[in-house]
Amino acid sequence: MKSYDVCIIGAGVVGCAIARELAQRRRNDQFHVLVLEWHEQPGMETSGRNSGVLHSGIHEKPFSLKERFAREGSELAVSYALQHGIPLLRAGMTIAISREDIRRGLWREVSTLRRLLFNAWKTKTRVRFMTPSVLRAWEPNLHACCGIAIPGVSVIDPQAFVQSLKADSEATGAEFAFNSRVIAVDQDKDSYVVCTDRQRIRASCLINAAGLHADDIATLALPNKKYTISPLRGEYYEVISPEKRHLVGRLVYPALPRQATGKGIHFSPRPNGQLFVGPNEVAIQDKADYTSRKTPPSLFVEALKKFLPVLEERDLRWAYAGIRPCVMTGDGRKSDFIVSVDREDPPLINLVGIESPGLSAALALARHVGELPCIQKHFVR
Repeated sequence: MKSYDVCIIGAGVVGCAIARELAQRRRNDQFHVLVLEWHEQPGMETSGRNSGVLHSGIHEKPFSLKERFAREGSELAVSYALQHGIPLLRAGMTIAISREDIRRGLWREVSTLRRLLFNAWKTKTRVRFMTPSVLRAWEPNLHACCGIAIPGVSVIDPQAFVQSLKADSEATGAEFAFNSRVIAVDQDKDSYVVCTDRQRIRASCLINAAGLHADDIATLALPNKKYTISPLRGEYYEVISPEKRHLVGRLVYPALPRQATGKGIHFSPRPNGQLFVGPNEVAIQDKADYTSRKTPPSLFVEALKKFLPVLEERDLRWAYAGIRPCVMTGDGRKSDFIVSVDREDPPLINLVGIESPGLSAALALARHVGELPCIQKHFVR
């Protein structure tokens, strides 16, 4: 049975980022990190099935883990992308109110902008209020009466991001084992014995970054403490009409009321020039249910036609869906990120509910894990 200093379960963007962080912190020593992944390659679930947006954090509660790690992680991710040649669209984001909403008397959207501006002020995020004339210059085809712009928001290629983090991790000595489903975790005196359907390994520290399955892994490692993930599917359509797919060049999000659980169906351009719309939010039971009962394109057109009246159903083609590993609170809202040291010695760290803005937050989350006292005590010199 092979032994490792750290075993990370999950080779999504967070697992790969943590492997890179820990391996780099001990790159001059004999330090063995293993990442277990049940798929055949990294980033096959939530990490590779999203919009690639590097969020500013202003949609989140100020100074929450989601807000802080999104803000810090996005800056790190942009720098990382520029250094490693990862496709990046530095177009900025607009959070807009349509003329139709104002005509219908839906003034709650204005209060939403005011709340987001306040969040930006508290977190010192650079934003700009957009008048109609400024909006026309920013996005000439957009039918909106006002909004706020977040110039620093970028879009990254998520698959390229994950693959690069994996390559960096391997270059500093981390190992990856794919097609390895974890079926049991046993605690020894000063380590963990992790059993997969292919091998058994021993690890002095166990980090659970299993995304959609983080609650199941946590239960294997710590049966008396329960986490519950409530999966939410987000679907995307691609704008395929040649004359319309270039009408929106930046991220355009609707202004949503405070009680909204997501960020809303939006225009989602990508670094390669494609334009998508989505995602919605659909509660599902099966964590692998990407395609059953697809939401019809008419609902996406209905959500966005107020911003782009020429958009029609025939302009859209089903693209893909992603599933968010959400943890819900007692009042029906999404939990903050959970980064819990559930055992100090030997260290057991559970990262649960790492949904949006998890891609944005990955590098900051990894840095945070690397600075945890139990990691510093055992592994960092």
